Order: sequence, then structure tokens, then C-alpha cells
Amino acid sequence: MLEVLDQEKGLALAETLTEAGERLAAGEKVSGPAADRYRAAAAEFTDRYAGTYLGRRELRTLVANPRFQVYEDPKAFLTCNHDAFTALCNPDCDRAGDGGRNTSDHFRCHPACANISRTDSQITALRTEVARTDADADAGLDPYPIAAREQQRKAHLTAIIRRHDAQQPAGTDVEERR
Repeated sequence: MLEVLDQEKGLALAETLTEAGERLAAGEKVSGPAADRYRAAAAEFTDRYAGTYLGRRELRTLVANPRFQVYEDPKAFLTCNHDAFTALCNPDCDRAGDGGRNTSDHFRCHPACANISRTDSQITALRTEVARTDADADAGLDPYPIAAREQQRKAHLTAIIRRHDAQQPAGTDVEERR
């Protein structure tokens, strides 16, 4: 059974890295502390595996490679470039060699984690979420505590968008960055 799970994990990683490589090739920008690792993983995967058949052995190799541990989390509007030694989602990170988690925990994602990167696509989804929050606030149907919490969340999401935009050089395009 575990072999099937590893194969599924490998297929999911391959799909994530294929899409990442395609988006980066199309000019999508990436920000965050792990942006370089995200770009490097996508480039290495594209160079090594693009257009090839991934059998069981290749999928096992993919899952075992620490540079390819890239997990998209659409609900958190981020990508985890998981490194078990720096992951803040892992309460046992100081005991990783003693049976601690070596995979990301999407329910414990910490906004200050060094493993986070965000793509333009995720920022677009964040902008949509901020617009939805504004529409809910304009409707005025939420009780005060919920409305206040939504405004705090909106401020947090807007700060993420500003940081992403600030990390992108003005007027750059794909050809200038290559």
C-alpha cells in the first residue's frame, strides 16, 4: 500500500513541477524566501524529466530528492518548498532524525516560514479573495466580530500582495531576467 502512496506522491510532485516550469517559462514571477529554490526545482525537473516517461523507479527517485519537495497549497495561497530542517509547520523540527515529520503539514503552515514561495497566479487568487472580502464588507451582513476579523485577514492578505509586488523589479520581462 505504501508503494502506491509513494507513486501517487511522485505523480503529484511531477505534475506540480511540470506546471511550475511551464508557468515560469511563460514569465510568471515568484517571490518569497524560497523563491530561488522553487525556480531551481522547476528548472532541474524540466531539464531532467520533461517529456520522459516516469516509471516507478523515477517516481521513487523524485520523491526521495529533497530539492523536489514542492507542494502547492491553493487554500493558503502559497507553495511550500519543504525542507524538514527549517519548516515551521514541524513541531519536531529539532528531532527530524528521531522520527519527526519529513513532509509538510498544510494545517500548520506558518507565515514566517523560510520554505514559502508565492507565484503570480497565487497572488491573483489573493487579489480575488481580497475583492470578495470587500464585497462582503460592503454588504454589511456579518456581525461586528466576524467583520472585524475579516478586515484583519484582508490587511494580512494585502500585505502579502504588497511584498510580492515589491520583490518584482519594475519593468522587467522574461527576456531581461534570463
